[in-house]
Amino acid sequence: MLTPEEREELMQLCWEYQYGNLSSRQAGRLEKLVLQSDSARDFFIQYSGMCANLEWEGIVDPGPLGRSSDYEPLPSGELKTIPDHLLTETVPPDRRIILSTILACTICVLAAAYLLTSAFLQNKDPRFLARIINIKNAVWSEGKNNWQPDDVLHAGDQIHLRSGIIELETVTGAKVILKGVSQLTLIQPDQFMLNQGNLFAHVPLQSQGLTVDTPSSRVVDLGTSFGLIVTPDRETEVHVLQGLVRFDLLDEKRQTTITQDLTENTAVRVQADSRKITRFKSTPELFVQNLVPDQPQLVAHWKLTDRETSQIAHDSGEHLLHLNTLEVHGQSPFTGRPAPQNIKSSAGPFETQYHKLFRTLSEQEASLFDMQRFTLELWARNPNIKQQGDSDTLFHYRNTNLHSTSQFNLFTDDHSGRMGFGFLNSDNQYVSFHTKKNIPWEQDRWYHIVFTYDSNRSAAHDSIVTFTRTPEFSSRPDLQQTFNNIADIMPLTPGGILAIGGSTLTDISRHWGGDIADVRFINGIPARYLKQQNFNKK
Repeated sequence: MLTPEEREELMQLCWEYQYGNLSSRQAGRLEKLVLQSDSARDFFIQYSGMCANLEWEGIVDPGPLGRSSDYEPLPSGELKTIPDHLLTETVPPDRRIILSTILACTICVLAAAYLLTSAFLQNKDPRFLARIINIKNAVWSEGKNNWQPDDVLHAGDQIHLRSGIIELETVTGAKVILKGVSQLTLIQPDQFMLNQGNLFAHVPLQSQGLTVDTPSSRVVDLGTSFGLIVTPDRETEVHVLQGLVRFDLLDEKRQTTITQDLTENTAVRVQADSRKITRFKSTPELFVQNLVPDQPQLVAHWKLTDRETSQIAHDSGEHLLHLNTLEVHGQSPFTGRPAPQNIKSSAGPFETQYHKLFRTLSEQEASLFDMQRFTLELWARNPNIKQQGDSDTLFHYRNTNLHSTSQFNLFTDDHSGRMGFGFLNSDNQYVSFHTKKNIPWEQDRWYHIVFTYDSNRSAAHDSIVTFTRTPEFSSRPDLQQTFNNIADIMPLTPGGILAIGGSTLTDISRHWGGDIADVRFINGIPARYLKQQNFNKK
């Protein structure tokens, strides 16, 4: 146990040590006390820890406490010559008592302030919840806040994005990318409300637990990245791109009724006011995962799930390239047909030339399609191979004012059922190719068709094409072929007709015949298809 004199001396030595005023002899005395007395050592540790915490909280500036000293420890032999306590003739006894009392009171006050401040800070939200770190072609809703890079967002702030992309970073380091049209509200740290739109989140380890609410559900990220879509009619899709996500279905009182853990490459869909959770495979390219230009970008996505008798096939992509039926004789292909892979419905049958869906592309719209490197994928069934004609067309583009033939055509051969493609090359010549295998189309069975084109860029006419057809419910394709040294495709010329289910507006023989669903045009080649292309090249 320390005597009262030793406690008084130790407190004074700690005070001097805190501000770096110890002489070598005082430092030796402090060292001797701490080494020889458990009580002195405990007091010194508690005092040092308290001051370090106060400094960390910014309440006081305790000087160089805890940092390395600039004195050399006295030799152990010299420690024996140090008296039991230092003489302090320069400080009168009454002054020492006053100083010790003030120091003790100050320590108590600062300790109490530290405890109160720590409790307050633990319960208080940070000054802001997220910061806008990047903006690309953002257009804001009329009358709403026009956010700028480096703007900080607080609880209750709302983002109303008509078009374009913005990137946020939360206070914990999570990255959130929002694509218009989107409406997002910040609730509290790492919690958002997505009323409508397209959201991608990358959640590092320290941010796990990031939560995004929708009108009917709650998504809790358990690491590492996911995408979320809320349509204007409140349909919700969750796509797990990497890691694990917890999906909670909420009732009207926003209480959880169903909970499911979603693993990597899994997606779910829930329609508004429905308790049914539909699972399907996730689609990464639906989301902007970073703002790097070479990332595969979804140009158009025609789900073909429009209501029966609709005259428009809506594009769910950001460019809104909606397709129309023929105005005079056109018939709606939306008849509530069954669809593959848990898709709500499909379009079809495209049994005459009047059922096709088309759009005349403007100069700006035609430039969106990168014909140097792209992916075209869709679902189809029941081609019209029994009817005599040139081919059964799935996807077609042609400018009849400039060219006498197609600029691009994806089709099935009428007689053999083989898959084929043709295009106008950079030498203004039409070339076409067929797969080698004659594989029949099973009646009423859906097939997933993926076409990739890569100009390879190193030389002219050395492009690589892959063609894959996979039956529904099958894990392996029944048709897979790679074409090498293919000519380069001519870019789409503005003013042409893009058609699904048929070719030009006047052609009567090349309609598809059966049903089509979920058509996507992607600039670039997604990783899952690029791996297959590289495998086939070996």
